[in-house]
Amino acid sequence: MAGNLVLSYPDILKNFGPHLVQGRTESRAFLGWFLEHYFRLDETDAQDSICDGPDDKGVDGIYVDGNLERIDVFQTKLYQNDKRTLGDTALKEFAGTLDQLRTRESIEHLASTTGNVELRELIKDTGLATLVEKGYKMRGVFVTNSTADKNAAAYIQSRSDITVFDGEALEKIWVPPGESAPVHTEMKFRLDGHTAIQYKTPDATVFVAPLLATELVALTGLQSGELFAWNVRQALGRTKVNKAIADSVAEQAEHKNFLLYHNGLTILAEKAAHVDDHLLIDGYTVVNGCQSLTTLFEHRAKITDELRLLARIIMLPPQNELAAKITRHSNNQNSISARDLQSNSTIQRRLQAEFRSVLSGQYDYEIKRGETSNGAKIVITNEEAARLLLAFDREQPWSCHQSYRLFDDLHSEIFGRPEVTAMRIAALHVLFTAVIDSLSEIKDQLVANYRLTHYFLLYLLRQAIAVDPAGRDFIERPDSLVQSVGLEKLLGLAKNILADLIVDFNAEIAERIEAKNPFDHKRELKSPTAVRTLAKQLIPSYEKAIRRDRATSFSSELAKISAGAG
Repeated sequence: MAGNLVLSYPDILKNFGPHLVQGRTESRAFLGWFLEHYFRLDETDAQDSICDGPDDKGVDGIYVDGNLERIDVFQTKLYQNDKRTLGDTALKEFAGTLDQLRTRESIEHLASTTGNVELRELIKDTGLATLVEKGYKMRGVFVTNSTADKNAAAYIQSRSDITVFDGEALEKIWVPPGESAPVHTEMKFRLDGHTAIQYKTPDATVFVAPLLATELVALTGLQSGELFAWNVRQALGRTKVNKAIADSVAEQAEHKNFLLYHNGLTILAEKAAHVDDHLLIDGYTVVNGCQSLTTLFEHRAKITDELRLLARIIMLPPQNELAAKITRHSNNQNSISARDLQSNSTIQRRLQAEFRSVLSGQYDYEIKRGETSNGAKIVITNEEAARLLLAFDREQPWSCHQSYRLFDDLHSEIFGRPEVTAMRIAALHVLFTAVIDSLSEIKDQLVANYRLTHYFLLYLLRQAIAVDPAGRDFIERPDSLVQSVGLEKLLGLAKNILADLIVDFNAEIAERIEAKNPFDHKRELKSPTAVRTLAKQLIPSYEKAIRRDRATSFSSELAKISAGAG
């Protein structure tokens, strides 16, 4: 569905949102936006995959998909002239770019000769040379806002290793953020004499039948992800994919046995009927089987008419309360989002109840995606709360980008403590708001807009607060101070301390540039050792500034508030 996507220049720049910041080229922002909305990468992973810049050798980005054993190499062309089309010249040049990455020797040569630090580090971090030797497939992904002409189309046909997302493709598979309606394109599956079992419950009609994979991969919304809008995974092929699926598809002699190897699909449909050896559905969404369908789509060229999947089609509106239960239970047998599974835990339900009791009208606490707020001014998700607690309380800002861990192995460490209360989370939210409001003071805006920088600053703020006795009391018991001074004054207090910290942070970044050892924020902020080392360099400078009355302390800020000057 196209929605209201506009790709003409300069209106296209409005789509890029936080990707288009000072210090980041429009082309780089274009790729960041594409990776977030079409490849479904989170903001941090999208930025980490980009190396577009001087001496990038034509490589604007690299993403390794371990599930599909594939290396995607990106190049973007953002055209300002609406009448300009994409021909085969740019694609042939891109093919030359890919040739630089075909062997270990050529990759190592590229890494050793490029002056682009991001490209060199991407090659190193992904282990690109080793992956190529292991047999990972290389795919070029060319992204542009123009339309491919007939020469480009002919060239693409001859190059199976290059995929083009031109303006027409971007519009066709665009799903506006937040869109979750079922797909309303009638689909007809032929049964070819296979039995379709039909049975009814008091609330739904169910059909169970083996459906042709060739027809399933043609479902509207599969490539864009619209088809999976109600699937609780929300991962669209980026979670662990059962490699056996890909192996079975590649081995065509095994297609007749595919039904025996794999669990199949669960499809919710507003309309479903068995008519003349066909199953007809409309208003549908796949709530279980995302991995299977995504993998089949990736290997659709190898699918034969012998390959069928067992599908359970449940005639029930996706918005129905029973639909939510079906979605949850049908996914419980697989690895669904840990956040979804924790949403009904005692810890999470207790925190939500406490928010609605203690902070009613001010804050609410969301523990399930899409649930309705109680009318509070500010809604804090438990995912956001987990990151705040991890950075501030557990002092691990380097892990805040690892969403999959927050409600898995780190859940008890983050939430399973008596000091984790609604008021504490609200106080940390205020401190984090101060961080976000202070980002404009960071001179290097590429550093400022990197998500882990935000959690590093929250961690750094904690270290600064902890040098003061009153600050240590606040860290241990924030409730009493918040109740006495209020959340609004706490915000001002935090901003004043952050202003001093950022002065030293800017100085550190500048000194490194001068020493020809620039701050590599994408990697250092993921390293516990590097983060702790940086904090140990900045906090003593902050303490020295306090002693010389050039910086403010937690106690002095409290004194100002008490005196009415806060």
